[in-house]
Amino acid sequence: MKNLIDPIDTLGIIGLSKNSGKTTTLNHIISLYGYLKIGITSIGLDGEALDQINFLPKPKIHVKRGMVVATASGCLEASYVNFQVLDRTNFYTALGRIQIVEILSDGNMVIAGPTTNKELNQVLKKMKVFVDKIIVDGAFNRMTFANIDQIDAIILAAGAAVSPLMNETIKQTKMIVDSFNLNRSYRLDKIPDEMMIIQTTFHHLVYDNKKIETIKHALSEINDKIDMLYIKGAITPKMINFFIERMMSEFTLVCDDPTKLLINEKEFNYLKKLQISINVIHPCPLLCVTINPWSPQGNHYDKTEFKKAMENIISIPIYNVINQEVNHV
Repeated sequence: MKNLIDPIDTLGIIGLSKNSGKTTTLNHIISLYGYLKIGITSIGLDGEALDQINFLPKPKIHVKRGMVVATASGCLEASYVNFQVLDRTNFYTALGRIQIVEILSDGNMVIAGPTTNKELNQVLKKMKVFVDKIIVDGAFNRMTFANIDQIDAIILAAGAAVSPLMNETIKQTKMIVDSFNLNRSYRLDKIPDEMMIIQTTFHHLVYDNKKIETIKHALSEINDKIDMLYIKGAITPKMINFFIERMMSEFTLVCDDPTKLLINEKEFNYLKKLQISINVIHPCPLLCVTINPWSPQGNHYDKTEFKKAMENIISIPIYNVINQEVNHV
């Protein structure tokens, strides 16, 4: 894993579900770089159980002296680590202003960073003045920061908490891995301001509303062949079902980045049958997958079988960070 991460300046970690091993992955990566000045932040706040005293999520991220952290002031006040403030940003969350601090003593703390991609981008720029490498914790089910300019690569954490059926977890993991291998859009080289763009043989149409009702109305008035459809933000099953109902086929569907495809394997297969190709404006490399065979519901997987099954269908490296098992692909 270290060889993959060494060239990366800013790394994002996303989880396939809650308890998928994302924080274990983050803590393991931190342990690999004791000789570097590491920066840590997150986008949003993970849905951990609340501490009954301070009503904040129970701290899980282990920080060490010399590290730099960007988190909300409320998290700093509730932590048991010493720190000095390096920068107070103008970004606010429900837990207070985002501050960039240097850690002066080892310990565990809650990290609740900016809540929007735009703010996170700015915070990362500020942090880079102070550190050698940054790790961004993508809060549970917030697989939405691949379009941030400052993110260089992503790691996906997948575990038994996704499903009691190991094959289902593997199928979902493969779909995410495949989505990160989508082609870059040759029609749009930057993310548009418009919510939706439709390119036909004879027309170029733009819309400021991407609701499914707007899409239905817009497409129902088009008589010539659609060549390209851009939709800002999430691509949902409801949208794919509409394509199926209309028997729309043989066009390019463009989205902002791989994490905006909030569809399952069934919808992916429908798109293939309709010969709808998916392009992304902002691709982001997926370095590897980390696996967690343990589930809080008790539906544990056999760790050896889980890892081998993943390796059989996924071409990027698979790591069991709990046991520090590595597969060099």
